[in-house]
Amino acid sequence: MIYIREFEIYENDGFFIAEPLDMEGGTFGESFEDAVKSASNWLRETALDSMAHGRLMQGGRLNGTPSHGGRVVVVSVDCDLSRTDAVTAADAARMLGVSSARVAQMCESGKLTSWKEGSRRMVLRQSIEARLAENPKPGRPKRPEAIEG
Repeated sequence: MIYIREFEIYENDGFFIAEPLDMEGGTFGESFEDAVKSASNWLRETALDSMAHGRLMQGGRLNGTPSHGGRVVVVSVDCDLSRTDAVTAADAARMLGVSSARVAQMCESGKLTSWKEGSRRMVLRQSIEARLAENPKPGRPKRPEAIEG
């Protein structure tokens, strides 16, 4: 599916901000071109997340006007879950070193991006890599009152 959104690109504190005109969120880059590329990546990830969760992506209205004195650019992405780099939940468990039940919990809580293809749960490889980069410690997190005492 092709997603088309407008972004306002404007300079702020030495960076170029890429803000979608009719959606929440956004991204940035070190140059105008970098911000446009970052907007494209942001739009792709937002679209994939919406598809994985069975939601319609917000926005889509065109002919917007800038509100920060920047330039409006149109960004489009063609994305489809079937062409996305994903692995089965069992493979995700092996990659993360956890059980399949823990992967299911992480998918339900939104810590991993996943969807069903028939009876198989597929997990977005990028969400696994992001989780590995966080380097979470094994075990349950401590309650705040246990940390203070």
